[in-house]
Amino acid sequence: ASADILSISAGAGYEDQNIDGFVKLGDTKNYFNKKSAESDGNCKSGNFGLDDKYNPYVWVKLIHPIPLIPNIKFQYTKYDSDGHSNYVAGNVEVFGDVKIPTALTNVTTKQEINSYDITLFYEFKPVIVDIEAGFGVDIWQGKTKINGDNAVCVNWSVTKIGGSTNIDEDWTVILPYLYGHVETMQFFGFSAIADVKWAKAGDNHHYDYQGAIKYTIDILGPVNPFIKAGYRYKEAYGVDGDNETKLQYKGAFLEIGAKF
Repeated sequence: ASADILSISAGAGYEDQNIDGFVKLGDTKNYFNKKSAESDGNCKSGNFGLDDKYNPYVWVKLIHPIPLIPNIKFQYTKYDSDGHSNYVAGNVEVFGDVKIPTALTNVTTKQEINSYDITLFYEFKPVIVDIEAGFGVDIWQGKTKINGDNAVCVNWSVTKIGGSTNIDEDWTVILPYLYGHVETMQFFGFSAIADVKWAKAGDNHHYDYQGAIKYTIDILGPVNPFIKAGYRYKEAYGVDGDNETKLQYKGAFLEIGAKF
């Protein structure tokens, strides 16, 4: 095994982020993106109505020759979505801090997440693959906005009761993980890539899987530009007492970048 002498890589792209999951307190559950939950006959089941979105990301990676000191990769990703729904169930929390005290109708929801992902890793280069292994932390700084008319729900009859609820809360979630990366040797400029970020502690877990095909453009000089296309699945699940939160993002991505 041997490491690169010194290299800097960087990339930027867009992800098709199809959002899924739920927040749950006891037997009350609100889904992030499940239209049928607004009219399923259950007053304790609602929907935030967040839409699937395309969001950008950028990353930079430094590999150096200093023994024992890990290499580093930093990635910034946006996970922003908004939408509208006819019903959100009350008496539930979002990410443990954002409380929804009463049922709502005619609801507008906006969720903004800035992800700051730092990975420390070591590189190994056997004959046919490039392997990276290490650990990292994905810091989510989020904002949740929920605006709707106060309502009561009896036998799935939703009635406005006057007044409205306006929620605008900031929150932070820290997602640690173990990291693994494999990239095959190039064949006519093409290589295959697999990334895994994984963590589990009790009932809580964080999974981030990515597979891609990369095409490197062979040009003279120190710069090697590339194009990458693939699919990513990310899931964060947390339990805090009777509160449960599962948030999923999945979809294809397209990226351009270069290695220097």
